[in-house]
Amino acid sequence: MTKQSTLPFYSPDACRSLELVYQREGIMAGIPLYRYVAPKTMFANGSDYAPNEGFCPCRQSGLLNVSSCRSNAPMFLSHPHFYNADHVLLDYVLGLHPTEEEHGLFIDIHPMTGVPLNVSIRLQLNLYMKSVSGIGETGKISEVVMPMIWFEENGYIDGDILTTFHTNLVVLPLVMEYMQYCFIGLGLTTILAALLLYYSGR
Repeated sequence: MTKQSTLPFYSPDACRSLELVYQREGIMAGIPLYRYVAPKTMFANGSDYAPNEGFCPCRQSGLLNVSSCRSNAPMFLSHPHFYNADHVLLDYVLGLHPTEEEHGLFIDIHPMTGVPLNVSIRLQLNLYMKSVSGIGETGKISEVVMPMIWFEENGYIDGDILTTFHTNLVVLPLVMEYMQYCFIGLGLTTILAALLLYYSGR
């Protein structure tokens, strides 16, 4: 993996392929990693990000229309608390406080092997609601995208697997690097000693 690499994957919850982008370097238990996160364009609407036009009809940026794979129910997918979404969505629902730490989506990957070290997938399912003529119960409902539930799937490497991973990918390469310099130094010392013996014997 490089800092220019992207991380494409298929999400059954979103009913489409998605792509994560590089954010920063990091370290977990002494193991170097690259963190890949969801770009702000992931759930942007077609007006803000043209490649997403095919997933419309769209509403505000930050909402993905998933009605076609939810039995045509008016369902929209987003990040929890409408993180990275149009701020107008926050005005209709009380109690939303989006932060990257609590509601962002990320995958930490060892760049050399591509092995995921720490993963957190967070998504929110929302229902589009409005008043419907002839149904009295909806007579006073304002048009709103209402958060119904958000969930998090996460996991990380630990225990013996993490120890083995650290040994094979951090400790051994470091030992090998120092050993090559030791062998170079030993070789130069041997050559120098041989030259000294040769010239001292003449």
